[in-house]
Amino acid sequence: MNAEEEEPKVAKDTVAKNNKRPRPRSSLLADSFSRHLYQMIVKQLHHDGLLAAAAAVADASSVTVPSLEQDGNRLSELVTNGLSLELQELKEIDTFRTKHVVEKYLSSSKLYMPESHSRSREVGGRKFKMQERFSTSSLGGVVRDISFSSDGSLVSCVGTNGLCVIFSLETLEDLTALDEVRAAVVARSLDGKSDRAKIFNYSLNDVSELAVARQFTEHTQSVEVMRFHPTRPLILSGGHDGDVYIRDFSQPDTKILWHIHDTFPIRSAAFHPTGEYVLVGTDHVVPRLINIQTGVTLTTPDALVSGNEEGHMKHAGGITSVGFSCDGRTLCTTSLDGSWILYDGVSGKAVHRVSDAHSSVPVTSVNYSRSGQILLTCGMDSTAKLWDLRRLASGSSTNKGTADVAAFGEPGKCNHRSIHAVFSHDESHVLMQDTSLLAIRAYSVFSEDASYTLTTEPPVIQRSIAVSPFSNVVVTGGDDSRLRVWTPSWLPS
Repeated sequence: MNAEEEEPKVAKDTVAKNNKRPRPRSSLLADSFSRHLYQMIVKQLHHDGLLAAAAAVADASSVTVPSLEQDGNRLSELVTNGLSLELQELKEIDTFRTKHVVEKYLSSSKLYMPESHSRSREVGGRKFKMQERFSTSSLGGVVRDISFSSDGSLVSCVGTNGLCVIFSLETLEDLTALDEVRAAVVARSLDGKSDRAKIFNYSLNDVSELAVARQFTEHTQSVEVMRFHPTRPLILSGGHDGDVYIRDFSQPDTKILWHIHDTFPIRSAAFHPTGEYVLVGTDHVVPRLINIQTGVTLTTPDALVSGNEEGHMKHAGGITSVGFSCDGRTLCTTSLDGSWILYDGVSGKAVHRVSDAHSSVPVTSVNYSRSGQILLTCGMDSTAKLWDLRRLASGSSTNKGTADVAAFGEPGKCNHRSIHAVFSHDESHVLMQDTSLLAIRAYSVFSEDASYTLTTEPPVIQRSIAVSPFSNVVVTGGDDSRLRVWTPSWLPS
């Protein structure tokens, strides 16, 4: 008998032995869950009229099924409910990932999140540092404020010399990339010789001039804020002279569409998401809500009542920063008195006030997360904090522990009102200056540890930070009158 005839015989013997091997029925009966599962399977098959299949499963599993007619459809109901719950979890996770951006980086012990998401989420990613990609030539004054347009293609810059400039970030990137390519590639002459041809590189002045999209000079004193309209080619600027301008920058003549003068210096401003209103913060204790169509200044109801009267909330110092949530349902103001106040975006009524938000020192900036449920504040104690607005009780409170979910930075006295904090483009990090403003540090939202640092050579005070809404690009400005663009430099994972 050859080898080919022996192999089928061995296979047949193996199958015969396996068929004679007893099934592990005792283990099925010992496990209460398995026993209950097979009982429901038998009942379900009997309920569906599959009597032979029910008898086969009962014989194979050796389970005894009491009350065969009772709850015959229970397995089908449990499977239906389980699939419905699974679908609901998937929808909840999808909504959480797309709308609750910053929340997914916070520990579930600090902030509510879907349990299924906290089990499956991944924390971290590739490590990187930021490198200075480009810096403009001197703009002639200390840079006070920087902001991005809604599509991330334009950057506004204002300073103490009254200058307002809009830069095209695309032009800056194109010219910088062109110089990098020219420096890396060996240029050959037309006759094919290997001698290097003369390579022309743009100077800082050349790139700065080419990248300037618009420039305004109406302000007579330091300009403190400049903001883009959310949907139209309009831009707002305000400064120490108390003037607020809204311009149409779609044309080179930059026509002034709207102008208002306040008796107090302008400190901050923000457009409503619809673009119909603008919220202005000044050295006065009351924020100005202005209809840009009519020019009418709306005043919150609580502003008409004395701040000492019970039940009404009001700042006791000048306003330092203002902001709207992305859906416009709420707005927030911060003050030199160390408090921030949350207002209803429809009625304008103050719904909550947190006193001593940053150890009794002024609160200097406020920003909303994309979901509108997390608030980021920064104070002159050199720290930034995240607040869960869903945990706030109505009314005024000094008990911050219920809403304060995370803190970043090393506490210390900061003598500059220019200290600010902003979210990174994906809200995984919080960027803020250190106590001296000589360095900008990025802190991981999840671990609260510093991930990377932005420093200039030589060190210069950086008074403003802005982050692109769609890409990991950071723009800073400071006392050297220069605008700096920072991009990632990837490191090994």
